[in-house]
Amino acid sequence: MREIIALAAFCLLVVLASLVLAAWTALSGSLFTLDGLLLVSICLLLATVFGGCFLWIAYDAGLLHRLRGRSSTGAAAEGKKD
Repeated sequence: MREIIALAAFCLLVVLASLVLAAWTALSGSLFTLDGLLLVSICLLLATVFGGCFLWIAYDAGLLHRLRGRSSTGAAAEGKKD
């Protein structure tokens, strides 16, 4: 289980770093140069690939199912209180 958590954390770290770098490139004013466009496109590609990897890991580990279960049981419990 530690390996899965470490891999998921690494994927999230790469996604966040890629998005921060893309935002920094856009905010620094070099977005409309060839280098800026290529950097932003590569950052978004990395964020997409590693984000998909994180979602796949979360799905295989049952994390998404647990989150859905908590939200539906929480809503059902709130409905019963009324």
